[in-house]
Amino acid sequence: MSFEERNAEVLDEYIANNPQAKLPKTHSVLIGGINEDLQVYKIPLKNLVYNIRNGRFAAEYQELRNKKGRELEPEDKEDRKEIQNLLISLDPKESMLLERDVRQYGQREPGVCTHGGAVINGNRRMSIIENIFESDSNFKDLMVARLPPNISDIDLWKIEAGIQLSRNVQLDYGPINTLLKFQQGIEAGLTALQITKTLYGGYTEKEVKEKLEVLELIVLYLDYIGERNNFKKVEGITEHFTDFRKKLDELKKTYSNPSDITKIKRIAFQLIHDGIDVRTLRKLKDICVDEQLKEEIFRESEKYCQPEKAGEKLVKKLNAEENDEYTPIRTIFNNSLDSLKAKSEAEEPIKLINRAIKNLEIIDPKHASLRDSDSQKRLDLLYSILEKIMKN
Repeated sequence: MSFEERNAEVLDEYIANNPQAKLPKTHSVLIGGINEDLQVYKIPLKNLVYNIRNGRFAAEYQELRNKKGRELEPEDKEDRKEIQNLLISLDPKESMLLERDVRQYGQREPGVCTHGGAVINGNRRMSIIENIFESDSNFKDLMVARLPPNISDIDLWKIEAGIQLSRNVQLDYGPINTLLKFQQGIEAGLTALQITKTLYGGYTEKEVKEKLEVLELIVLYLDYIGERNNFKKVEGITEHFTDFRKKLDELKKTYSNPSDITKIKRIAFQLIHDGIDVRTLRKLKDICVDEQLKEEIFRESEKYCQPEKAGEKLVKKLNAEENDEYTPIRTIFNNSLDSLKAKSEAEEPIKLINRAIKNLEIIDPKHASLRDSDSQKRLDLLYSILEKIMKN
């Protein structure tokens, strides 16, 4: 017998023996496309568990799971405390304000739990009330609407997403957790169109599909940097992947070879990791449609844009920053941008010569790097170009 089944019997017994648990109110929830008014109860905290698949803290839970090296068990006392602390720490200021409100006015709105007591809406409220209970035994219950038994994964997803994720009532899902919640819907068996309908048209089918494509890029990126499923690593940079997806769609019209697309993705991933901003990243498309520049950056990507173990890329990035340098791929990228600009100004040679003079004037002729063989070859090439210009 599963925990859900065992705990459902515990809740049945508690409700039967405690008539005051049944409150004079109901809570409306869509189940199977039908609006149902669920009975609301006051259930002891000890008889309820946190829902570890709650979309609002999916990325944060995954990070905790990675640290533990296992799935947490909400019914386990120690794991329960870990989940509670995680929920409170999501937004400490908001948690403090919510605790103050609950202490003064009590719980205002009911949560929603499965028949077996897994809270699918109201997890953070429960974490706050449980925290208050440690110093005030009056806060020993959570007000919840209890779902009927045998609710499908699809309906559970629809209930949680419909309550929390629709644009007209959207709560504090972060960008990455929104993407993960859409992915959960697909895994539960929903189509992009069904997700759209669940969210009351707040998102179009096209938008849902695009968000799933963005998540796919993020998953590939995390594998690339050796941080599989550590979604906290993309916190603050999800816009890069949203923007890159659009540019990648355009590039796919030019490149039909999957290996070329893989190279472009890896170059973009490396640039994102190395700190490039969204606006500058867009210019990768311009480089990739220039045959000469594309060949050069593709060639260098074989050396500098390969997947590595966790932390290895970060060490290289920090070493470059310590030496006040860019990483190799960013240097190559910047050089390519200079070449693009030069090509666009090919009909204005004096402008190019003036820029070259400014760049050359700041070079220290005694710099040690100028003595290596590669630098000498480049200087020889520069001299031959100048000779050619002067002869004409």
